[in-house]
Amino acid sequence: MHEQLKTFIPLCDSIGKLFHPNVEVVLHDVKSRKVAHIVNSFSKRVAGDSMVSEPKDLDILDSDIIGPYSKVNIDGTRLKTISTILRDPDQHAIGIMCINFKVEVFEKMYDSLKVLLNIEEENQPQTLFSQDWKVHTHDIINKYLNEKKLTLENLKTKEKKELILFLNNEGIFSIRNVIPYLCKALDVSRAAIYNWLKKVK
Repeated sequence: MHEQLKTFIPLCDSIGKLFHPNVEVVLHDVKSRKVAHIVNSFSKRVAGDSMVSEPKDLDILDSDIIGPYSKVNIDGTRLKTISTILRDPDQHAIGIMCINFKVEVFEKMYDSLKVLLNIEEENQPQTLFSQDWKVHTHDIINKYLNEKKLTLENLKTKEKKELILFLNNEGIFSIRNVIPYLCKALDVSRAAIYNWLKKVK
């Protein structure tokens, strides 16, 4: 192994330890064309094995970072790979550090999440969801705030009044007990809400 490549071994070990067992780190010695060090070897390679392919002229590359790019492991597992050219103080290429990341585990998680998130909703039992009117009110308030680009915490008195009038047009005040809920949510008094509503009648 090139003597200066040994300084990269702790870095390879750290990356491999942090992302175990889904990341393989391979340190190649450019001069000997062999694997100098490998962590979490799921490609079945060991230190001393020949490089899988001959590198091109590394000294004329536009960038020392190649990738990320996709490839397939020997067992068919899909990998996402990034390779970094390592250079000596004279900027000559002495090694290549390849990080191979198993994306299959996350693809399985993604597929499971898709099934979960796209599940068809059944009718909610009325006995369990007696507070649905709060959710409905909350949804209408959030829709209004998003359209106006406002936040509930920063509403001024005038904006609270406009929100109350909007909710009135949406028929919210036909819901029993909604006023105490809005008093708490908007930090306004019952008197203020009744006063605003009286002016539109």
